[in-house]
Amino acid sequence: MTYNPSPKVGISVAMATFNGGKFLREQIQSILDQELKPEEIMVCDDRSTDDTVEILESYQKLGAVKYFVNERNLGVTANFRKAASLTNPKNYLALADQDDIWLPNKLKSLIDELQKID
Repeated sequence: MTYNPSPKVGISVAMATFNGGKFLREQIQSILDQELKPEEIMVCDDRSTDDTVEILESYQKLGAVKYFVNERNLGVTANFRKAASLTNPKNYLALADQDDIWLPNKLKSLIDELQKID
């Protein structure tokens, strides 16, 4: 399926991970399957000890995500803040938990509502 993003709408997804390998593939796939595709998926990992980083590496090789591993454990709030700070500041920003599954219209619904406000 090919998606041609609207030139008026850029969406960045910021995700914070920590030992989320059990859920991560399904969550990333649900983001990739969105009706309205994000321009980027930025992930910051907080020093996971499971297979999270290997999963992120496999998606980065496909060009689906960009990920960074923190030098030290930051905790969930600071980790999300870091992930968000690495995204395109001109885009709308959606935060993604590592263990969520998004319905295919989540980003489109969010953008539709935000554009009403803008």
